[in-house]
Amino acid sequence: MKLFVSRLFRIMFLTAVISVISVDSVRTQPIRGNSGGSIDSKDCGFISRTPNHRMQINQRENYIRLTVTTNGGQPTLLIVEPRTGKRFCALGDRSSGLVPEISGSWEPGNYNVYVGDRTGNRHQFTLNISTSR
Repeated sequence: MKLFVSRLFRIMFLTAVISVISVDSVRTQPIRGNSGGSIDSKDCGFISRTPNHRMQINQRENYIRLTVTTNGGQPTLLIVEPRTGKRFCALGDRSSGLVPEISGSWEPGNYNVYVGDRTGNRHQFTLNISTSR
């Protein structure tokens, strides 16, 4: 019983810090948090030390779109596939209305999602994940 309670506590504690997202479960639910951080990603703005969210894809998805909106700043969206180190970056710029977006087909795997800011400032963000075109 003690091991079970300890494991349950660790799972609850970790999910309070980093959400594990299954694409099937959040297709219509926005995810909120704070953008930016102190780590210079070198190509995708400043991010936090740990991912804002983790996205788990169980089977090949022909189309997934991730879009970030913020209440200020210059948002970025960085997706890292930890197993291979593959990185995808979208910068919010004036032509996109400061709304970074990454879309396309996705292979199964776990992906770390970072919502950054070009200047490192922190702003409230909303991350939307959709499988609709």
